[in-house]
Amino acid sequence: MFITFTFEEFLEMVTKYNNDLWPMHLFVYALAGIAIFLAVKKTSFSSRIISGILAFFWLWIGIVFNLMYFSKIFPMANIFTILFIIQGIIFVVTGVFKQSLSFSIKTDIYGVLGGIFILYAMVAYPLIEYLLGRGYPQILPFGLISCPTTIFTLGMLLCCDRRLPKYVLIIPFLYSLSGIIPISLGIVEDIGLVISGLCATFLILYRDRMKVRE
Repeated sequence: MFITFTFEEFLEMVTKYNNDLWPMHLFVYALAGIAIFLAVKKTSFSSRIISGILAFFWLWIGIVFNLMYFSKIFPMANIFTILFIIQGIIFVVTGVFKQSLSFSIKTDIYGVLGGIFILYAMVAYPLIEYLLGRGYPQILPFGLISCPTTIFTLGMLLCCDRRLPKYVLIIPFLYSLSGIIPISLGIVEDIGLVISGLCATFLILYRDRMKVRE
């Protein structure tokens, strides 16, 4: 069977993860706030900092969450470890060093939907968990666990104001489809993960195709 752990075992692991890491949760929200601010008030260096923040999120989740915690109850999480580390490196190389990513939140459909995904990841996602009776320390913390952080990433990529290198999108899109697995366990808030993956990928591909025609 693909899933080798129960929902209760997963929540027990998440509880330990949250307790071990507090107050890291406040730090990642601060980083996300900086990324959003720099995407709204764009400067010559803002996109490099945003890329660095996204890289930090993905590398942390790959090395700390997937490798050190999740893999203990789900050996296949080692695949996620590799993918998240690769994605973190992609953000470092493409966004920080090559400066091929340019983030700017605007009031067009891409910026609005990107903003909705960002707010969902940071606010609505944990709120749904609390409404379902899974408050702290059983919440899946934004910036420290894969699902809400992937939604946030897709929202930020929607806010890119130049053509996006397609390899940047591959892993977030593929991971968004894996949201079907936690949904089957009862983590219904990950419906937003699947929706954001499909919507963001379609709109980014459409937007970039239109840019080629301009």
